[in-house]
Amino acid sequence: NNENVDVEEGVVEEEGEREKEDEEFVKGIPQFWACAMGHFDVISELVTEDDVDCLEFMTDVTCDDFPDGTGFELKFHFSPENPYFTNTVLTKRYEVPNLLTEDEPILKNVTGTTINWKKNKSLTHKEVTKKQRKKGGRGAGQIRTVTKRERTDSFFHFFSPPKMPKMEDVLDEEEADAVEEAFDFDYDVAQAFRGHLIPKGVLWFTGEAADGLDDEDLLEGMEGVEEE
Repeated sequence: NNENVDVEEGVVEEEGEREKEDEEFVKGIPQFWACAMGHFDVISELVTEDDVDCLEFMTDVTCDDFPDGTGFELKFHFSPENPYFTNTVLTKRYEVPNLLTEDEPILKNVTGTTINWKKNKSLTHKEVTKKQRKKGGRGAGQIRTVTKRERTDSFFHFFSPPKMPKMEDVLDEEEADAVEEAFDFDYDVAQAFRGHLIPKGVLWFTGEAADGLDDEDLLEGMEGVEEE
């Protein structure tokens, strides 16, 4: 019996040492998380070249499951030296009452983070200056300059989750399908971090994790969600 205890303690110590080594490895590699994310298709399709420059300042990604098993919160940690925004942590919170059951997950609520972008550093929107000629009325024909805010592709839209329809909202079939698809994809990305990237970050960085999994493995536990 004592031998068994010694063996078990040795295994726990070994795992603890391996985790510490992984943490040190992660901290010492530039663009570690950007590279790991690039090996996971459902995440990589969201990441632009400009995002990669910003993700270089991401120091860690963690997940806290709620103690009562009704959801989880993803935390993306950034260096204070990040020149893009002032937040040092971006969070994404999912309330899923049946998270620990085998049933299809029922999504009760999703909450993101407002990113405090530094001046002219936003990756989610850009200001575009256009010249317009006034068509009628006073000053017709005069040219004026108009500045418009346009949405740009970026991984950081992940922190502005789809809006949950209200009880009184009446959606036609096409609108309902679009909402469902948006939540399904958003939840797939969250589960990619929670179930794969966070526990096996080093293997995703090296590409070994992707090599050892087929599409069915990747999609396991990511089949879709129902909105409550």
